[in-house]
Amino acid sequence: MSKKYREDGILPQTPAADYSAKKGYLVNLAGGTATISSSATTPAKGVILEGNDTATGYANEKVAIAILGNVCGSVPMRASGVITAGDAVQQAADGTVVTDAGSGNRSIVGIAAESGVSGENIEVFPIGPIART
Repeated sequence: MSKKYREDGILPQTPAADYSAKKGYLVNLAGGTATISSSATTPAKGVILEGNDTATGYANEKVAIAILGNVCGSVPMRASGVITAGDAVQQAADGTVVTDAGSGNRSIVGIAAESGVSGENIEVFPIGPIART
């Protein structure tokens, strides 16, 4: 039996809510559904590359999720603070990323390819989440 395997690390998932404006947010995945990450320490599974098309029809639509540690190339991530190119970025508790604090419980999810400020999507080279303490 022949099976086609994914080469790009992108997985379509049903959004748990309207994610039409959530490009760049980190998500968790369960049962075919993507949910915005709500933890700074529990590693996210992916990042939204493309939100759903319509606010009212989200339950019947898909979002494109880049799987962290598997997707090829860079991805957008939503900043929630000032980030400088070259900084490691960690998850925040609202699906966004901040500059790595350097200590405490946290989950590192990538390296910033460009600088940005809160509310912007910045280009990030994603890694498989690394738990740090």
